[in-house]
Amino acid sequence: MQEEFDTIIREYIDFINAQVGVYMDALAGFAGHHTKVERQVHRVNRQRSTKLDKEGNKVVVWASYEDPTQPDIIHNRIIRANDYIQANSPHGSNERQHSQAILVFLFTYWEDEIRPRLAKSINKENNDIRSDIMGDLRILRNVILHSKGIIKNDKYKELKKLSDMFSINEPVHPEYDDMHKIFVYIKQDCARMLFEFLGTIPPGFTHEDIVDVAIQKKQ
Repeated sequence: MQEEFDTIIREYIDFINAQVGVYMDALAGFAGHHTKVERQVHRVNRQRSTKLDKEGNKVVVWASYEDPTQPDIIHNRIIRANDYIQANSPHGSNERQHSQAILVFLFTYWEDEIRPRLAKSINKENNDIRSDIMGDLRILRNVILHSKGIIKNDKYKELKKLSDMFSINEPVHPEYDDMHKIFVYIKQDCARMLFEFLGTIPPGFTHEDIVDVAIQKKQ
């Protein structure tokens, strides 16, 4: 049985919303770790072996997947507290890496799963399903994976929707507001494709007016 175009679009919108949730939860987690260590109450520290600096502050954090209160646990990471705080701070390396991972995931699921199914549902080729924002994510995905996250002049010039977020020869580090815009841009283009498929666009309305999308189907 052939899939319906709008059902596939709805599935991708659900996937985007899941990524929004994971992104927000991750930021909350990073902020929580940052606060706990900064206040010197991180539960993972071993009191009997914690090193102190000249001011008496704890300078090493032990992180483990196991219960830190149990003997002979295996630590998967030992890091200076200052480095740990910095990594978990707003715009720190954890937030940046997580943002990059979501961008790669959003494009990969679109390109390998959603786009081919959309094309098949309307008896078209993959290349007939076009999206400026997904084209930009393809560029960013390649920059992240193959250019150490540094966007060069040639790739920057290819961006159609996201050029104002990045700078030439600078790392791809989208911050909170940037990620929010990217999520909205993708949903807007999903709405555009859906309107084009249905052939019904409300008078005076454009997909750029959309900030979120919900698709309800009759049972």
